[in-house]
Amino acid sequence: MLLKHARLATFDPPRVDEADLRIEGERIAERGPALSARPGEEALELEGAVVMPGLVNAHTHLYSALARGMPGPGAPPRSFVETLERVWWKLDRALDAEAVYLSGLVGGIEAARSGTTLLIDHHSSPSSVRGSLRLIQCALEEVGLRSALCYEVTDRNGPEARDLGVEENVSFARERATTLTRGLVGAHASFTLGDESLDRLARAVAETGASLHLHVAEDGADVEDCRARYGCTLVERLDRHGLLASRALLAHCVHLRPDEVQSVHAKGCWIAHNPRSNMNNAVGYAPTAALRRAALGTDGMDEDMLAEARAAFLKMRDAGRDDAAAATLQLVAGGHRLAAALFGLPFGKLDAGAPADLIVLDYRPPTDLQADNLAGHLLFGIDRSHVRSVMVAGRWVMRERELAGVDAAAAFARARAAARDLWSRMSAG
Repeated sequence: MLLKHARLATFDPPRVDEADLRIEGERIAERGPALSARPGEEALELEGAVVMPGLVNAHTHLYSALARGMPGPGAPPRSFVETLERVWWKLDRALDAEAVYLSGLVGGIEAARSGTTLLIDHHSSPSSVRGSLRLIQCALEEVGLRSALCYEVTDRNGPEARDLGVEENVSFARERATTLTRGLVGAHASFTLGDESLDRLARAVAETGASLHLHVAEDGADVEDCRARYGCTLVERLDRHGLLASRALLAHCVHLRPDEVQSVHAKGCWIAHNPRSNMNNAVGYAPTAALRRAALGTDGMDEDMLAEARAAFLKMRDAGRDDAAAATLQLVAGGHRLAAALFGLPFGKLDAGAPADLIVLDYRPPTDLQADNLAGHLLFGIDRSHVRSVMVAGRWVMRERELAGVDAAAAFARARAAARDLWSRMSAG
């Protein structure tokens, strides 16, 4: 396929120019002006439409897709931990295989429609552990998206459920890797994990070579629990168990000090910043000025990374950062760098050799679009309504706003029925 007359925009460093792209197999084969179509090659005229690399969601919970609009708890939670206990831990225990699959399917559809082509998901379904990651993989590959998947290991459901979670991570990481999917080793957070569990997680990481993905210091309760029970900081505790290894992905880190952020970065760890979720849960604001090896996530709010980028920018501006626009571009680009570390591919590029993961935007700017004002267009102009077509690994996931591999209307009808059953089980429990 040949994409003609595209306006190519990439973030690291900011770059905008007009060129054609030749796609062969799963990669971009050539970039240049006025490329000629070869025999048998489809030439698609884009007429100056903006083309960007597909976006990466560095931390999400697809299982929350069926939570939208559900009834709240009888008594309003008074803390973040009560929110977990009264809402999210009731939801994950009520998930069955059908709900797990459909959460992945409708979440994947919404991701594609938002220009998000790679999801790093953190899953939990204590009543349906075995094979749960395979269900999510099937759903996302049906849509056509890339993902890095893990199961959330925790002690809160007892040792047997914990061990099932470790086994699910290990078996998936060893056996289920494909062009589109990788396995990680997932864990909830320090305050729901004893020392034995942390040691088991460290062994799982060593056995599989997969990266760890866990919540760190999302709320002050995680920090306080670690100090009270173990007499150390979260960073010290994780490091004692050998969990702060290269490519480990730490979600939130709201209550880490800037020097602790620097310490985990020095170990090679990544941080997923989730500003909309942090605001929604009123847990505080992450030390963004200290973030270096970091990327944006949504924490399951939705899969819209364009909305998350705008929220990240506005929150930084509200906190008084003059460099908020440039810092936001670096967080978007950080998603591509994290994906490259997990998949071994040069995501975020639109050059020969890069994976053909891209989005076509029906964005006709009212002012010139150039490298030096790309951030202004991304943060004040572009949104998910402009996403026209989405390509992953050289295949159209969505073309001219039509999904290629899945019947969205049928999927959402099934999801609505599954959600009613899910909410019923939650209220009965």
